Amino acid sequence: MTGRMRATVPLLPALMAGALTACGTAGPPGTAMQDGDGEIAFERNSEFSGPRLRMFLTLQDGREASVNTTDDAIGTRPGETPIPGHEARDWTFVKDAETGTTLAHALVSWDPGNPADYLMAGWWIQFPGQHLPELSLADSEQYAIVDGPEIDPANPPQLPLAGEATYTGSVGGAYRYVPEGDRDAAVVEEYRGTITLSADFGSRTLSGCIGCVGELAAGRAHFGAVLGDEAPDGRSLIADYELHLGAAAIGPEGNFEVADIAVRHPERTPVRTEGFWGGLFSNIPNADGEPRLVAGFSSAAFSESDGSKAVIVGAFVAPADRSGNP
Repeated sequence: MTGRMRATVPLLPALMAGALTACGTAGPPGTAMQDGDGEIAFERNSEFSGPRLRMFLTLQDGREASVNTTDDAIGTRPGETPIPGHEARDWTFVKDAETGTTLAHALVSWDPGNPADYLMAGWWIQFPGQHLPELSLADSEQYAIVDGPEIDPANPPQLPLAGEATYTGSVGGAYRYVPEGDRDAAVVEEYRGTITLSADFGSRTLSGCIGCVGELAAGRAHFGAVLGDEAPDGRSLIADYELHLGAAAIGPEGNFEVADIAVRHPERTPVRTEGFWGGLFSNIPNADGEPRLVAGFSSAAFSESDGSKAVIVGAFVAPADRSGNP
């Protein structure tokens, strides 16, 4: 059985800002899960036989829900992949069943010569007892998923016993910013950026930063089904923020998780931050014997000295940096 990651974070209600209507075209995406314990769960959440995908999960009431590319996909397009030699495609799903409605999105990267070598990242919003066209986020369940055989805790990586490695990749999710506490002026937007990670295999620790390389940028990549397809104009409010990821201990299964995120900005003053980050190393080694990538989640909620508040949540995939760095 392949291992799956679901991010569970109690901060998500602060990101949600109202009701979805008309098939979910207003309001923020469900980029983090709401299970109330603030931890990452490792579960099976997908089956893939390129290019067919089935996503499934166990809901809070114990029922299993699923969507698939044959019956429930309402849109598809080519995707971007960080893995050399892979192909990628993303799908948007809507399923209106008797027990409620599912809105989901998935991006899959796979080896066309070996579809069993795949990596999936996606989000899922479940609306129990609700049906189109009116859906309320206030009564929904939200999940983020990163999934694939190479991040299987039942098949852990053989980590190097010593040495260091760097990982650089993409991170994306959603943020909500409330300037000076004025809810009427709240901004909810999707963002994308770069994550950089440093692994010390001797001390079994991993640390890093989101936004220290390049800027975090608003735009439409994966949450158009919720936010709409029109990208925001101008430079995003999130551009100058950096999320410094504190050192996390790497566990025996290649897993890591720590409640240590520091938010920094060159002109603003974050005064209180709560959050966590974590994930798994790949069990597929690169030519240097290091895991070829790291995947996981991050979540940070913070206040600023002028009363502004923000929540930033997301998922990341970071391949090993082979550019000559340690």
